[in-house]
Amino acid sequence: MQYLKDEIKSSIISAALDEFEEKGFNDASIRTIARNAGIATGNLYRYFNSKEELFNYIMEPVSERFTGLIFGDFKADANNLPVLADVVDKIMSFYEKDSREFMILLDKSEGSVYQNLKENLIDLIEKRMKEELRSKLKAEGIIIADEFIFHILASMLIEGILRILKQCKGDDRRIRILISQMLALNLNYFEIMKKDPVFSRNLK
Repeated sequence: MQYLKDEIKSSIISAALDEFEEKGFNDASIRTIARNAGIATGNLYRYFNSKEELFNYIMEPVSERFTGLIFGDFKADANNLPVLADVVDKIMSFYEKDSREFMILLDKSEGSVYQNLKENLIDLIEKRMKEELRSKLKAEGIIIADEFIFHILASMLIEGILRILKQCKGDDRRIRILISQMLALNLNYFEIMKKDPVFSRNLK
């Protein structure tokens, strides 16, 4: 019956997430996934032909959603730059839905087709930064001597978010506050920091 097949598939995916989260893609075992899903290894292969296919099935939608988030439309401020609160809200909304998958993609996908995802995300953020800031900087008479700085800023953003998510796993309030502070400090949003209580709250 179809509902039994759906239940088995859900059990496989749940067990696979546990295994990938604990061991990473390279060291994850299909036999362990099958055992923890309560099925024979041969039965698992009726649903997924390989570990790669199973991993990609779980991770591809998450990768696509985050890429969409990077190039999504954010509310704009008077200077037509993304509003900090809107950016943070959308990052948190994504994280609350796909936190485990996202952390696996960024930190435990070596050996899979997603092993370069972190660098790919950095490149996408760099592209968006250039698109949004170039003309505004030029209008202010500001010349960027070496545009590799956009790559550095994008890298700092992704590494910062990853460090926050690792350090504060399970504490969504603290994650939100730290991401807000990181973005505001990087973007020199001092007016926001003066007004928003998030920047004066005791985090302990």
